[in-house]
Amino acid sequence: MRKLNVFMLMAIFLGAATIFTGCSKDEDPVTGSPSIDFKGGATYTFENVTITTNDQIVVGILAAMHPDTKKPLTNFKLTIGSDVLVDSTFNANSFDADYTINFEEVGTATLNARITDESGSYDEISFDIIVEVAAVNVTKNTNIEMGSFNDPKGSFYSTGNATVYTVAQAKLNQAAVDFIFFKGVTNLNAIAAPDDSEVNTISTYQLADWTVKNQTRFNATTMTAAEFDAIGNTYVFPEFNATTAASLAKNLVNGQVLYFKTQAGKHGYIKVVDLFSRGDMAKFDVIIEE
Repeated sequence: MRKLNVFMLMAIFLGAATIFTGCSKDEDPVTGSPSIDFKGGATYTFENVTITTNDQIVVGILAAMHPDTKKPLTNFKLTIGSDVLVDSTFNANSFDADYTINFEEVGTATLNARITDESGSYDEISFDIIVEVAAVNVTKNTNIEMGSFNDPKGSFYSTGNATVYTVAQAKLNQAAVDFIFFKGVTNLNAIAAPDDSEVNTISTYQLADWTVKNQTRFNATTMTAAEFDAIGNTYVFPEFNATTAASLAKNLVNGQVLYFKTQAGKHGYIKVVDLFSRGDMAKFDVIIEE
């Protein structure tokens, strides 16, 4: 039997180790992905943020190829949700760009930025953006007195010019009229849009002769009179529920607040100040967005 001395065994093991190590070094490829970062500082938005409609943000991008692979950058893509804002193809070792983005609609979305190199390796970063309704300027008109069809105070109101019209005046200003006050046996104290079918049955209002009948719509609210009074020069109106909206608000009571939307798209509130116990008279406060 052939014997191997210690020196020979060590040489064999060393040789095998050398061969194994050399083989591994030759086969292992250099790997790595490019890098991308948002620019920081007061000028830029780079983390989760809440803004209001029509606000703008500035997003800054810095990207670079991996220092070991040295694969050039070939594509940059900037998306918000499913919307692609930028999809740029190029060939460079680095990438530096700023983008100004405007937000017009309410909602929540993720802004995502991705950089890709020529090998297909990529890196990406993101943050969330919440867009809320912005407060709008409002006008408050108080102690608006309205009467019946034959009352000099008039039954027709224009939110656009804060004017109460009589029957004759309203007929000449049909496009301006947003709602009509009336009292009835069934509806009692009521406010109706000019296109409402019930108010159109009141012959003394002469609506049959009108060619323009604005489609103002009303939502019931839980707003109190005190909450109405506390509204200042600006206000964030909630979403108007078109599904439950009605052209008629009836059986009104003192202190009640209605939410309305004009055909022109303006939002507002009507507060019942006084319905009086005698006579076909009423007094309202109205808030309307400018």
